[in-house]
Amino acid sequence: MKSIVKWLTASALTGQILGAPITVLAAGDLSLYEATYTTKVIGLSVTLNRSLTRDGDRYHLSQAGKTFMLKLNEDSHFRLESGQIIGEDFVYQLGGVSKRRREVHFDPDNDIIRSLKKKEWTEHPWSPDVLDRLSQQEQMRLQLLRADSPPERISLSIVDGPRIKLKHFDLVEAGPLETEVGTLNTVHYTLRHDDPSERSSDAWLATDHDFLMVLTEHTEDSSKTVIRLQSASIEGKAVTGQ
Repeated sequence: MKSIVKWLTASALTGQILGAPITVLAAGDLSLYEATYTTKVIGLSVTLNRSLTRDGDRYHLSQAGKTFMLKLNEDSHFRLESGQIIGEDFVYQLGGVSKRRREVHFDPDNDIIRSLKKKEWTEHPWSPDVLDRLSQQEQMRLQLLRADSPPERISLSIVDGPRIKLKHFDLVEAGPLETEVGTLNTVHYTLRHDDPSERSSDAWLATDHDFLMVLTEHTEDSSKTVIRLQSASIEGKAVTGQ
């Protein structure tokens, strides 16, 4: 249960990916979408609904899922500045048999990032390249959309409680992947763990559909969690494969 609960978070779908050099692009280049994923918790199927919407220059990324035992809600608000996501706030709530709450508040005016984890607040110096665990996927999409080819390694800084950690991801391969919406062209990245024999995290993103996340696999404590795309639309157009 512990590893499953940990994976039913932002990192579950994002694979904690992105980074690399930042390029300048307009706010309109970040396409909006709705997506549905499925996974399993203690043998029970769970549906995860995810969406990116926008109100003016403010983006809202949300994710939600539930079973009769667990209920997950995550929300991240941010804006874009010169191709970089500038975080505003993040809230993660897990209810049911396991209860958790995490928050991040970005305050550039006072040069502070405030982070809540395990009922304790910590403060960090504000930096424009620090992301919360949910918005990191959108920074990934921004980077990959502007790159001439997928970077061999991509890195980003994520704030989570008392730590800001730089995470590194290596490109494994690019190629077709069978999904519920058909065969999609994807890029496959893997997260570098200190001890890869104990944990592994992998993510596949659709190259022809604005690098939408289509599959993640996470293994920890001999337990494997897989999250698969079931359906999606980008700017109102359905995502379909060959």
